[in-house]
Amino acid sequence: SVFTMKIKKQHRRKQFMYRTNRKRLREKMEKNTKHNVKVADPILKENWDHRKSVKENMKQLGVAFDANKSVSRISNPRNKFKVTEMEADKEVVSDVSVVAQLEAVAAVEKPPAFRFSLDQVKWISDMMDKHKLNFKAMARDPMNHYQETPKAIEKKIRKFMSIPEQYAVYCRERGLLESEHSEN
Repeated sequence: SVFTMKIKKQHRRKQFMYRTNRKRLREKMEKNTKHNVKVADPILKENWDHRKSVKENMKQLGVAFDANKSVSRISNPRNKFKVTEMEADKEVVSDVSVVAQLEAVAAVEKPPAFRFSLDQVKWISDMMDKHKLNFKAMARDPMNHYQETPKAIEKKIRKFMSIPEQYAVYCRERGLLESEHSEN
């Protein structure tokens, strides 16, 4: 009879690892299972099946799991975002309404939420009061603490003028616009 020696790891006695926190390890493992996927989007959440994996759910809902695989690689930069047709995925999509709902939500334009801070509004309005639209004079002004260039100041003031909520207040205070109270 030939005696074969087993691997040393198989013979070694098992030792308890005191440095690992088993409870934390189990919670971490459970958090990443397919049953505990947290879906933030309300449309996807409504149609999500927790018995399926993320990939299967995305395929069923008609949403790309990997955006890089859904768009073909193009060497010509002019055709950068050319969408490829996925025949295999088109057959599996059972719920087209989900994609339609997501497209409808994406199509709604949101108004830009950018607003200048109160300090910036005060600085811009002081500069406009003092120099009107002379950006070179604004750049040389001692109040220009951040040493912004005339172009940067011009860009900032044009942006300020494009925000009606803030620019209207400036104009009303200077008497350039009729106040809402005087119309009544």
